[in-house]
Parts: sequence; structure tokens; C-alpha cells
Amino acid sequence: MNRSQRPLEPNVEVMALARKILGTRFEVDHKDTNAMLALVRGLQLPIEYAYFGPRSIDAKSVVQEVADQNLRLAPMHRIQRKIDGLTGKIDGSLASSVANFDPSRLGGSGAAGRQRDRARASEGRNILSIRVARLQAELDRRAIETNVSQQQTG
Repeated sequence: MNRSQRPLEPNVEVMALARKILGTRFEVDHKDTNAMLALVRGLQLPIEYAYFGPRSIDAKSVVQEVADQNLRLAPMHRIQRKIDGLTGKIDGSLASSVANFDPSRLGGSGAAGRQRDRARASEGRNILSIRVARLQAELDRRAIETNVSQQQTG
């Protein structure tokens, strides 16, 4: 296989490795991606097998594909529990940022550090919001599927 080409579909062996890494989890982080890359290297497969798709810009990680499959199979209560947990983290971070804000200390000694900390907390909330949106989109998709199937049978 040419080093610049990726498979169009996920390799069966690599999909099995990704399932082993993720189990039933439906969220991927950098540790999962790194573990996948290490296993592919360990089997001396081309590193391109960790991704698939017609072009580099469209390539998708095999572990992300397995996570998406796990999400489609996960029970709704488990997804909702995860959404509630992430929303709680967002709310806690926002409450902490509001409580720690002191308008009288916008300048002066340490102002850059305080601004940096607020910006990092905001970025963290944005990342959590993206994760919540992904999970909520799956719940919405299921609700639409249920409504369509009920209309067809009713």
C-alpha cells in the first residue's frame, strides 16, 4: 500500500483493535487515538490504517467510527446521564468563573494570569458544549426516527 493512501473503508483488523480500546464507550479522547496508533505501529501495519476515507481532508479516525457506532447502540438513559454530567461540569465552571470575577482587579499585578485563566475556563466550557451537542444530536435523531416509525405504523 502506498504510504500516501488511506483505505476507503476501515480495516477489519484495525476495527477490532479499536473496539478493544473503546469497549462500549462512545467518546474518544487523545489517549484512545494514541493507543490506536501504537497498536497499529506494533502490528507493523501502515499508519494510514488508523484512518479511512477517500481524501486526507475527509479521513476519519477508526476509533472515532467505533465510538459513533457505540453511541448509536447506547441506551438513551446512558446518553442522557452523560449529558447531565457534562452540563453539570459546564454549570459548575461558569459559576466558578462568575464567583471569581472581581471587576476591581481587571488591571494591575496578575491581570494577565487572571485573564488567561478565564479564557482557559471558557475554552473548556466550549469543548464540553460540543460534546453535549454531539450526544444531544443522537437523542434528537432517535426521537425523529421514533416519530417517523410511529407515523408509518399508525
